[in-house]
Formats: sequence, structure tokens, C-alpha cells
Amino acid sequence: MSFDVFLTAFHNGTTVAADAAAARIVLDRFKYTYQAQFNSYDINFDDGSHLELYAGGLHGTGKQFDGGMFALRGFSDAIGSFIFDFSRAAGCVMFPASESPCVLLPCADMAAHLPSELGEEFQRIPVGSGGELLAALKGGYDNWRAYRDQIVRASTGDPDSGAGRGRT
Repeated sequence: MSFDVFLTAFHNGTTVAADAAAARIVLDRFKYTYQAQFNSYDINFDDGSHLELYAGGLHGTGKQFDGGMFALRGFSDAIGSFIFDFSRAAGCVMFPASESPCVLLPCADMAAHLPSELGEEFQRIPVGSGGELLAALKGGYDNWRAYRDQIVRASTGDPDSGAGRGRT
């Protein structure tokens, strides 16, 4: 179970290929394990935190890189900086899976390329750093974490199962 953030690139209201070469430059600055059969990357940071990325087309498989999904199970400054840098380099906006629909914009000019069908219910939130990104995600992440902890407690029958302890 994870809190997910989806990446998509748009140009003139249409979904387009993201910049795989620029995204790989950011990715290759870190230690990661790649599982080709799942198009997944387990990225490890020096502070001990880690992040999963699911994206095709980054490893020259002939598939177009058209965005991806980050699966978050914790927060750290390194995670926020990586997601921000990766998304910005790839030319992708971010859609967190949260109750309040929003789109996070790592470059202000990306707002002009969003599809008109997105509507006004999606709040446009510019983010200028990893810290700003984490601040924008915090409410949705906290709600997800509370839900996760409730599920874990219910499945173990233990109201103090320890879920949620550790790095969040």
C-alpha cells in the first residue's frame, strides 16, 4: 500500500512523451534497482529513505516514456528533492492520489499546457522545490497514512500494532 503520485507531460492540452534523457540524468545520480519486467525502480537515498518509481521507456526498451508513478511509503527531504527534480527534468506535472484534486506544477509555464477538460476542480499548485512539493503533498499523505494505519490495525486486531512508526 502506498501514497501515489502520477506524472504526465502535456503540450497544448494533449498528452505527449516526457523527456526520457533528462529524467535519466536525474535518476542516474542515485543508487537504484531496476526490474525490467515491472518497469520499476527502487531508488535509495543516502539518508536511508527510499522511493519506488514505475515508468516505462527510461531504459531504451523502445517504449515511449510517457510519465510514470511514484509510490511513497514515507517522506524525506531527499524524496521531495528527487521527485521535484525528476518531474521538472522530464517535463511532467504531478497528480497526487488525494481527496482534493490538484495538479502540482514544477514549472509555472506548464499550467498553460494542461487540458481544458481538467476543469477548475483541479487546483493548480506551483512548486519551486522539493520542500514545497512535500508541503503540497502533506495533507494527502497524512490522510493516506491514517487510512493505512487503520487497515493494519483492523487486519491484526491490535489497536497498537505499531503501524506508522518509523520514518514517515
